[in-house]
Amino acid sequence: MKLKWSLAELHKNQSGFFMVNGRADLTNSLKNRKQDLMDASLVDVQGTISMEGKKRYFVDLTLNVELTLPSTRSLQPVALDMTVPFHEVYLAPDALEIDAEDLEDDIVFTLENDILDLKKPIEDTILASIPMKVLSEEEKSAQDLPKGQDWELQLEDEVGSQTSDQESTSSEASPFDVLKDLDLFDDEGEE
Repeated sequence: MKLKWSLAELHKNQSGFFMVNGRADLTNSLKNRKQDLMDASLVDVQGTISMEGKKRYFVDLTLNVELTLPSTRSLQPVALDMTVPFHEVYLAPDALEIDAEDLEDDIVFTLENDILDLKKPIEDTILASIPMKVLSEEEKSAQDLPKGQDWELQLEDEVGSQTSDQESTSSEASPFDVLKDLDLFDDEGEE
């Protein structure tokens, strides 16, 4: 499936709607852009490009893709099924500011030439939608976290509460405590 059209090609459809329905292979380019991405399925792209005159192009798509990423806990491969909405508005190169005035809530891009190329924006949207925490189903439900000799994995919530408990009960003085009594700045010169 192609993701690049000339504006003249889009306007051949007299209805003002251009249907987009197919699968695009973005695996190599996604893997080049995200080094820890292990694999990606074909991206199922469905939706429409609607045209308003010859100035505005509304792209409304749904992207379905399965990415294989390392678990953020164990580094084991995890298959992540994603359904990502894609909504952007493109203005023709000769569009004026008045053509974008009522589009305040939309993401609006002005095309540099008479080509609508959605490959990179679709990749950007997929990559931006990857969650920070990727866990397998077993890791999501597991109560025991991995640990080894002289180390253990702790959740962020647990670390924060332990740190505040340790600070309040710690009898050791900070190495910077000796500096608190020093008068490093002369307060007399301030007004």
